[in-house]
Amino acid sequence: MKILFTAALLLTFMTSFAQRNCSIKVNVKNVLINKGDFYFALYNKEGDFMKVPYSKIKIPASRVKNGVIFTKLPAGDYAVTIFQDLNSNKTLDKVMSVPVEPYGLSNNVPAYPTYASTKFTVTDQSSITVSLHN
Repeated sequence: MKILFTAALLLTFMTSFAQRNCSIKVNVKNVLINKGDFYFALYNKEGDFMKVPYSKIKIPASRVKNGVIFTKLPAGDYAVTIFQDLNSNKTLDKVMSVPVEPYGLSNNVPAYPTYASTKFTVTDQSSITVSLHN
């Protein structure tokens, strides 16, 4: 019985570790201006989409050509949003709800994003490419 308990505990630990060993590399294309910072937000719940990111990364525009990597993630569904902050005010500027700074979404959704339209499944090491809308 003790051996069975130990084996079950070990299996649970290994499964838990494997589930948190996924990563997502996000590449960006259609960068027209090498200025400001890029903000990447990763979401894993529909109710949090565009509100509360699961994880976020900020990098200078000069480094965006290498992409970013979100690591130590559990397997599951995720959505990514990106915007380029050209005026360093830490927000995506809009006029009448239309973005006036470059932005992008996973699955390259052109407009009116939802979690359902932008999500993708991660089970191991994944890579996506997001095209900016300028």
